Amino acid sequence: MKIMISGGGTGGHIYPAIALAKKIRNIKDNIKIVWIGTERKLERELIAKTDFQFEIIKSRGFRNNNPFDRFYSLLLLSIGFFQSIFLILKYKPDVILGMGGYACAPTVLAGSILRKKTALFEPNVIMGRANRFLIKWVDMIFVSHKKTLEEISDKKYNFVGNIVREDLYNIPSKEWARKYFGLDPDKETILISGGSQGSLAINRFMLDAFLYLNKIKVIQFLHITGIKNYEGFKKRFLRTFKNEEVKNYKFLPYIHDMHFAYAASDLVICRAGANTISEIICLGIPSILIPFPYAIDDHQIINAKILRDIDAAIVIPENELNATDLSDIIYTLIKDEKRLCEMGDLAKTLHQPKAVEKMSRGLIKLAEK
Repeated sequence: MKIMISGGGTGGHIYPAIALAKKIRNIKDNIKIVWIGTERKLERELIAKTDFQFEIIKSRGFRNNNPFDRFYSLLLLSIGFFQSIFLILKYKPDVILGMGGYACAPTVLAGSILRKKTALFEPNVIMGRANRFLIKWVDMIFVSHKKTLEEISDKKYNFVGNIVREDLYNIPSKEWARKYFGLDPDKETILISGGSQGSLAINRFMLDAFLYLNKIKVIQFLHITGIKNYEGFKKRFLRTFKNEEVKNYKFLPYIHDMHFAYAASDLVICRAGANTISEIICLGIPSILIPFPYAIDDHQIINAKILRDIDAAIVIPENELNATDLSDIIYTLIKDEKRLCEMGDLAKTLHQPKAVEKMSRGLIKLAEK
């Protein structure tokens, strides 16, 4: 059996897709995975660590309303569509899965036109634009959140839950993880992350907030700045603290072993992308969510609400963010161990531990029809 997966280009699509592909192989023997991806460095690096057949196509989302930009995106999507037709004819997959996002659109559409079995995965609470366009073309749609199905009765939709990287089911102790990052094993630890792309806004506000929190020696910070933002953050940090030795703030450009970072933390400050929300739910980690304000259809704000509505997270819109309030919220939460535990437990109630197995079996069943 051959399964073609279009991963999506970003970490939020790639990590769950890899976990799914590995689970499918655990369930059924002699499965060949053909991965259709983009030229993004992260995707190339992650797939290179697997034995999947990796093929690259052209693809690009519609980033703004500039007519020239939109024309260029349409041109690349069209090229990707014809590249996908060639690859589908070459590999003859039994089923094609799109993991959401612009990158999967050409492949899923081409597969449907060539009368291949096709499926989509929607990790956000609301369907993304690419998936909404593809709905009528596919045979099956897997969704992460029950809320997605509130006004839908179509039988092609299947609720499975959050698909997360397999490492999250085997995390180390807090003490071990903190030592791994060179942190004090006995201090309360706050993890800051702007997602796989990083966040300039979170980086800026966190450094300002740290100026208020630096004197509180019982807490420490592990901050993932994003590769592109690392040097700028480093310069500002060194300029701010000059020759002062700061032992309770560790910042890194990127972390591949994200499960170690989660294991080290008592509280997470982050965006509200689909993958981040899924991982918080899986591990039951209390969080302060700062949704990306320019996400299409405000999907990060809607993602964040599912945790806020059950008191599992505090949500701060970016336009309301300031260093003083952020530092006050951090301090109030980190000294309230009971509330942190309650928030984590509430987040965990949304987790579906059999999600990846349920989706894997559903995809295999579709391929065998």
